[in-house]
Amino acid sequence: MTWREILATPLLEEGLLESTGAFAEVVPPRYVAVEGVRPFTRVLKDVYDTFESLPETHYFFCTVYYTPREGGFTEERGFNTTPGSLRALPGRKYPIDFVKATYTEGFGRLAESVGSRPYLSYDGHFHSRILGNRNNTLIDRESIAVHRGNPLFGKTTRTWILDHELYNQFGAVQFQVGDTGGGLYRSQIDLYWGEDDPLGPGADIWRPASCDVAVRWIVAVLVWR
Repeated sequence: MTWREILATPLLEEGLLESTGAFAEVVPPRYVAVEGVRPFTRVLKDVYDTFESLPETHYFFCTVYYTPREGGFTEERGFNTTPGSLRALPGRKYPIDFVKATYTEGFGRLAESVGSRPYLSYDGHFHSRILGNRNNTLIDRESIAVHRGNPLFGKTTRTWILDHELYNQFGAVQFQVGDTGGGLYRSQIDLYWGEDDPLGPGADIWRPASCDVAVRWIVAVLVWR
């Protein structure tokens, strides 16, 4: 069938294409708002009703990062618990998979605090909180990281990420830029999930256990500056 034949195909008078309401009844569960969260279509309407004129629209791919908890890296769960250390912190040893995850994700939550500082950063320092690029505290499910050279995002930039699966996971569409990184692509947005155990060993050490989303491609992002 060619595209001309597809366009010429008449709409059914009954069945799934009879009406939008009928089609909505068979939407897969992942498209339906989780309990306590408004349907995504209503959220979109509220977003667009907010502006007298449309903000800039851009397209990114979105990933998720988190703060891994040392306590979640156990031998019983299949992790490599051989003692290892960050190059910037050779004097202290932690489970090697936890070290890898901490280096990649930026921060890790220690099983035992060093003084009053429960967080280890990728550069070998201990902290009392999880920091962004301006000495700000990252906020669970609200802070995002972007490429440090991306000119779209400044200190006062407001950002709306319009994706139904991200909305159902994070419970929001509006985010704030709280971190930057040279390791990100210019077309990438990294959403901060918060503290969590790793999903599993292997490549899953870089995924939070309680988040079902790893990456979303071609996501519409509204930018208001």
